[in-house]
Amino acid sequence: MRPVWFFGLGAVSGLFSAAIIVFWHIGDVSAPQIAGYCFGLRISSRCDGVDATFYLFPGALFGILFAALWSRRGGIGLGRFIAFTGASAIANAVAVFVCVWLTDRLSAAMDIGFLDLPAAIAGVISFLNLPTAIAGAIAGAAGGVLLGGAAAALFPGLRLRRSIIAASSLGLLVPLVLIWEIVGVFVFFIVWQAGYAAALASSLPDDA
Repeated sequence: MRPVWFFGLGAVSGLFSAAIIVFWHIGDVSAPQIAGYCFGLRISSRCDGVDATFYLFPGALFGILFAALWSRRGGIGLGRFIAFTGASAIANAVAVFVCVWLTDRLSAAMDIGFLDLPAAIAGVISFLNLPTAIAGAIAGAAGGVLLGGAAAALFPGLRLRRSIIAASSLGLLVPLVLIWEIVGVFVFFIVWQAGYAAALASSLPDDA
């Protein structure tokens, strides 16, 4: 029953995360630029990221709610609660950073590659927003490794494979955020956080 409870909790976390992102805009963050190379979205002469709410809130909310339920079930103390929440916030921020950076790079590379493809194939790739989907999968895996690794350090015996596969697979849904705008943000975060929460919970050792 544990994954079921955490699946519901992840859905609630995703709902609140999406609501904050949709209705509260802090402003775009500046991305790092090293030796003239932009590790973000190159917009004219600026090197930008996306709105700060994407970086700050989904991971923090997920960490707090997941750790709270974990604590209520007797598997985590205050120190581990704080550590897991912090790791969740950092993992999400890194995942967003990687996703934004890779989307920009892959989009540029595929735009060049489209020149050699038949128009029908290039149209399908563009319609599916393939660069963003690939970036989302890689970014999801990166965030899953970070958070799963932190959880494994807190609870030796945690099986990482399932949660990393879930994080990467669900990351393929990132294009929904761009395609459906408001609805897509809600669908993505609810599905992603619910699925990842269930996968992570099912990966915990039996005595956690």
